[in-house]
Amino acid sequence: MAAVQEGYGAGVGQAEGRFTIVGLGGWYFAIPLERSAGSMEAVSLTRVPMAPEAVMGLTHIQGRILTVLDLRHLLGLELEGGPRRFLLVEDEEEQVGLDVDTVEDIVLVAPLDLDSIEVELPPGVRANASGFFRWRGNPVVNLSVERLLK
Repeated sequence: MAAVQEGYGAGVGQAEGRFTIVGLGGWYFAIPLERSAGSMEAVSLTRVPMAPEAVMGLTHIQGRILTVLDLRHLLGLELEGGPRRFLLVEDEEEQVGLDVDTVEDIVLVAPLDLDSIEVELPPGVRANASGFFRWRGNPVVNLSVERLLK
């Protein structure tokens, strides 16, 4: 799983780091590995009355209650289908699940500045992005967990 990507932004602004790559609606996104706490198959959720739209529900995992958020909604992407996998992400106060299509890889890269990306990003993606890199020929947008979960 842990692939090392060389030559993709080395020496350009951002320090080299490890990232978890996830697929969502035809896009690839990266979460810093130190904020990733694993992934799991999607399970049934308990809806929360009057919760914000991005809250898909709650589930019980390893003796804790896990809030699951709809990443498509947080990024302003087209909503479609049900949950496939949950990427567990460490917030400052708790662990949350993000609904994603796939968990692809873990890579070591030095991300490029977001201004040099060659594709147009939807406004919600751009607002939560902190850089990008290329993986298997595809652009991968780094997400800022802090901005995403505030």
